[in-house]
Amino acid sequence: MAEKKTKIKKRKKSPQRDLEGKKIEEEITPQEERVQFGKEKPRAKDTARIIWASKPKKEPSAKDLEFQTAEEVYPNKEDSGSNKKLSFFSSEKKNISENPNRLIWGDNLLVMQALLSQGYEGQIDLIYIDPPFNTGENFNFSTKINIGISEFEREMSMSERLAYTDTWERNIDSFLDMIYPRLQLIQKLLSENGSVYVHCDWHVGYYIKIIMDEIFGKNNFRNEIVWQRDSAGKGAKGTSKQWSRENDMILVYSKSDNMFFRQIYREELTETQLREYIYSDPDGRKFKKVQLGDYSKESIQKFREQNLIYVTSTGREYKKYYLDEAKFAIGSNWIDIINLSKGQYENLAYPTQKPEKLLDRIIRSSCPERGIVADFFCGSGTTGAVAERLGRKWIMSDLSKTAIQVTRSRLVNQESKPFLIQNLGNYQRHLIYSKDVKLKEMYNIVLKLYGAKPRDDWQGFGISKEDNKTLVFVCEPDRPMTGKKAVELARNAKTADGKGYKRLIVLAWDYEYNFDQDFANLTKSKKNLADVEFKIIPSDVYKFLRSTKVGDTELANKITFYQKPYLRLGEPQLVNRGKEEAGVKIKVDQYVVLDIPVKDESKRPEIEKMMHKNFANLIDYWTIDWDYDGEVFRSKWQAIRERKSSEPVPIVAETTLKKGKKYKIAVRVVDVFGNDASSVKEIDLK
Repeated sequence: MAEKKTKIKKRKKSPQRDLEGKKIEEEITPQEERVQFGKEKPRAKDTARIIWASKPKKEPSAKDLEFQTAEEVYPNKEDSGSNKKLSFFSSEKKNISENPNRLIWGDNLLVMQALLSQGYEGQIDLIYIDPPFNTGENFNFSTKINIGISEFEREMSMSERLAYTDTWERNIDSFLDMIYPRLQLIQKLLSENGSVYVHCDWHVGYYIKIIMDEIFGKNNFRNEIVWQRDSAGKGAKGTSKQWSRENDMILVYSKSDNMFFRQIYREELTETQLREYIYSDPDGRKFKKVQLGDYSKESIQKFREQNLIYVTSTGREYKKYYLDEAKFAIGSNWIDIINLSKGQYENLAYPTQKPEKLLDRIIRSSCPERGIVADFFCGSGTTGAVAERLGRKWIMSDLSKTAIQVTRSRLVNQESKPFLIQNLGNYQRHLIYSKDVKLKEMYNIVLKLYGAKPRDDWQGFGISKEDNKTLVFVCEPDRPMTGKKAVELARNAKTADGKGYKRLIVLAWDYEYNFDQDFANLTKSKKNLADVEFKIIPSDVYKFLRSTKVGDTELANKITFYQKPYLRLGEPQLVNRGKEEAGVKIKVDQYVVLDIPVKDESKRPEIEKMMHKNFANLIDYWTIDWDYDGEVFRSKWQAIRERKSSEPVPIVAETTLKKGKKYKIAVRVVDVFGNDASSVKEIDLK
């Protein structure tokens, strides 16, 4: 009797859903995608590509984001080694162009999408990028700082953590998730004559090569440049079982067959090449001999007339090639540019800083005069510094605030043409929306990370878990906290819930430019206000926006909400009066870092002692707009701490102003930890 087969009814798998009940799209495995791809094109050619589980399925497109100008920078540096007083009018002679060079702070994915929406599609002639390509905590910036003669290690700023700690969370998959859409945007930004140079090494280079074949097309691969960054092998770290690694690779792709390229020649010949020039004319001119087999009879006759034929003792003839006329084209093996070392004038102690000679060669060969060069992982700003010197326009961006500060100082020291420092308007809101988080959820997550219990009846407010007499408020993500808003919050906190709260903690993404001064002025005569403490929401919050464990105490303790630094200016002083002009002096009276972000807590007392002895030790850079209009800060004077010196910056600035009007003098200070603070003072010269 045949055995009766029992049909087993397969259970239908219910779709996974998120916390809001929305269906989650399931990712197919790389193996499943390979099968599907093969079925679609079973006999197609050139279908090889990289597939990884989280590979983005859609190309990023233009995004309607606005750039906000934080500063217009007119390099006019104070020379701390002399008593030179810089005139406000000397910087007035420099006019910023209608299409200025731009240094942009923000996520380069959003920066490039914004550039596309603002007419830059197909407009950039050369893009060089040096993305973070090493695994582990090998960051593109230094956490070492110098205060006086001592060196300390600071905690990473939250924007730096956001930029780099997630890059290798899933090893190579995380990196590919990051680089793939950015290369797609780069392809759109390049002009028809444009090219891109991607600097990488053995960690990710060959993954990037296959991705770029997919995005740019194999036909647009131009070369792999091998840069020998060290002059000799140093041996592999920790082992002698492999060859040393002293080379980087630079992958070069074009937008089309019309790539702009100018051949670059060696300035000096190698020793091997020099050894070929063993012959000399009676006047001492050295030459080498070349066989005549490839030349026509007419050409050989011309060589005789020009005395360019060398005859041996046996009567054989050769063409003379003179040493002083020798030109050797540079190929794809670059062994003549050595990496930076300590003591070199251009070394800014930025770990991944590249030599200016490297970028000089790339820009001169691949960007026409008056063309546009871009670098979206700008680091210490080498690309812009060299482009500036070579007369090219430039756009640079970085998510690290440290990178922006180092680059700004470098360009000021170089006395570059005026340029803009910009950021993305509504930046935090876009990052939040990109995480699919609603504003109410965002407020609650930030409150929990700070250690407060969110209130259901009052959006954005919570009660401190440590002290139920402390109210906590989270600011909107798309606008800075103003002095007026802070006063209103302090007044409401004092009477809230009938009993009122003694203390209010304000957590803000950013603060209005003259916040400290404005808040102080508005509270001079005010009573019935809660005591207020102002803190900054760290960028680390972004990566917890979809976490289901944000209430965990352990997680909350990993996030630090640093208190705003305090800046106090002295009142502007008249130092002399003329008929049409007056000399004006302003002084930084005090600068206090209330929360010192140092990695080794035992070092904190030492830093505090140095700060009390001379607070200028903490100032890295400060700048002045002598005629602030209340909207755009125009940096017309700069004092920069010399990175190779322990001397603090001067804390007094003096200039000459025209009489006949009131001036708002705005000051911005940036410290060695990456914090910044600002204040405004008025002087009446009517």
